[in-house]
Amino acid sequence: LNREEALKKGGWTGGMAGWVGWENYDVSENNSTVDGYNFIFSSRNGSIVETNGVFGFDFQWREKHRTIKESDPNNLSETVKDKVWFVGLWARYYIPFGGNFAMFLEGSGGYAVFSKENEIITDEYTSVSETFANGFAYNGGIGISHFVSQNAAFELTGRWEGGSLNGDEDLNITLGNIFILFGFQIYLR
Repeated sequence: LNREEALKKGGWTGGMAGWVGWENYDVSENNSTVDGYNFIFSSRNGSIVETNGVFGFDFQWREKHRTIKESDPNNLSETVKDKVWFVGLWARYYIPFGGNFAMFLEGSGGYAVFSKENEIITDEYTSVSETFANGFAYNGGIGISHFVSQNAAFELTGRWEGGSLNGDEDLNITLGNIFILFGFQIYLR
């Protein structure tokens, strides 16, 4: 089976997963429109240290951009950009079931950085503010892989992100996010 060959001890694996979304809606309360996008990019890479067991590193980058425009005499426009990136150690264990499918459990822990830029523009003034925080973060996940060959698998992963980040002026950010990621992994010997 492709799965058995791909997950033998002594190999290497690396892959990418992610998600992209757009939002656009009107708010009648203050006669404004919201337009923006967000994305998550994740790369998990490591060594197959035991059959069905992987240990390596995890990198995740996430951004969310929103622009809010109000129809008022001042032409108020507010742009908010949130960014979070994470790097840490990663472990995954595959539980084979049925042919070339396997379920997996994974976890990672490491360092995360959060930054936020807020820009307000009117006909009279422009205001820009930035915030920054960093600290320990962790991820836990469960997913399913379909091994289409001995060297490649498509994946669907549900991940939970947690952690506590601290910044200037008593800024404390507690992470508690859930993501669904689509991606693929490559397996090499």
